[in-house]
Amino acid sequence: MPVLIIVIVAFIIAPAIISSASNQDIQPAPKLFIGGGSLPETMYEEFLKLTGPDAKLVVIPTASSDDIDVEEIQNIWHSRGFLNITVLHTNDREVASFTEFTEPLRTATAVWFSGGSQSRIADAYIGTPVEKELYQLLQRGGVIGGSSAGAAIQSRVMIRGGGKEPIISTGLELLPGAIIDQHFLKRNRLSRLIAAVRIHPELIGFGIDEGTAIVVSDNEYRIVGKSYVLRVELVEGVIKIDAFEDGDIMPLADR
Repeated sequence: MPVLIIVIVAFIIAPAIISSASNQDIQPAPKLFIGGGSLPETMYEEFLKLTGPDAKLVVIPTASSDDIDVEEIQNIWHSRGFLNITVLHTNDREVASFTEFTEPLRTATAVWFSGGSQSRIADAYIGTPVEKELYQLLQRGGVIGGSSAGAAIQSRVMIRGGGKEPIISTGLELLPGAIIDQHFLKRNRLSRLIAAVRIHPELIGFGIDEGTAIVVSDNEYRIVGKSYVLRVELVEGVIKIDAFEDGDIMPLADR
């Protein structure tokens, strides 16, 4: 099967931002948008507020099993108020290691992971220079967002799939100390997240429902959207569950 490689820059060219990151393991307060699934267009206004109107946005649609339509992706994000859009995609880890491939990430100020299967993102990019560039983007004050698979990929301990028993794999360490599940109430995934937290009791589980997101900025976890985010944690051997809705500021833990 031929490898699909897309690196398209559209609309305008903004000044480059020089990365000051020297260690990908040290992350100051990240700016993240973590969506639970299908989002109304108004939710993307929240992402635009987080990135700013002059963002240099890189869209990574690798989670999708569909053919990548660059023009369609550009048009969708242009309609959301973004002017400078790059589409970055490959399923080949060797390609993901090329300097030419990762170049757009070195000057980006924002990244969006589209939905689909988080395993496709992980298989293509975990342990490659793409991962390193994402951490460096956060270091220089950039924003990383995504919904559905684009949310699940944001925790290092990643739920790859499974029913009541989660299949655990490795994602990105964008939100340290967390494990993220999505489509949460709609697909009845509470049992799965509880099981994942029992396997990894040192982590806090965040279950994010459709049309809802966690906006992380300045170490504040703000809930936006029409449904709920459930925080699942193991406290003195007992599972504790708290629900948060639009406008709530969510504490990280009650321990």
